[in-house]
Amino acid sequence: MGSSLSAVYELKPGRYFLFGLDHGSEIVASITALAESLGVEAGMVSGIGALKDAAIGYYDQEAHEYRTVEIDRPIEIANLTGNVSIRDGRPFLHAHATLADSQGMVRGGHLNRGTVFAAEVSIQELLGRPPSRSLDPVTDLFLWRDGV
Repeated sequence: MGSSLSAVYELKPGRYFLFGLDHGSEIVASITALAESLGVEAGMVSGIGALKDAAIGYYDQEAHEYRTVEIDRPIEIANLTGNVSIRDGRPFLHAHATLADSQGMVRGGHLNRGTVFAAEVSIQELLGRPPSRSLDPVTDLFLWRDGV
């Protein structure tokens, strides 16, 4: 494996799920709970819809901590993309979102939370040894470290 790769996983497509989330539910917790209940340990996630409010974040690379941006108004999910892997022995959702306001202005980053107005999400399950996250001492992030 070349020095530019920290982990490589060979996975195959499994089941494909489409689902709508309940009005008023919390988006990150709902997607995570569904992945866990379906037994999805690895997968790709995408979604669209609208949130009543949200919190996104970005990682301050100097301070090694997430900074949070609160969005306390209705906002469209222009794009939600992410993955499911294993952290601390359980399915873990890592998602980023591009969110658009009523003027079409966008904000984006790591999706911390959001209250669903209406949302349609898909999970493409991936089969094989699931990626597992562990603490990376260089970045202080939980990254995939144990690939093939």
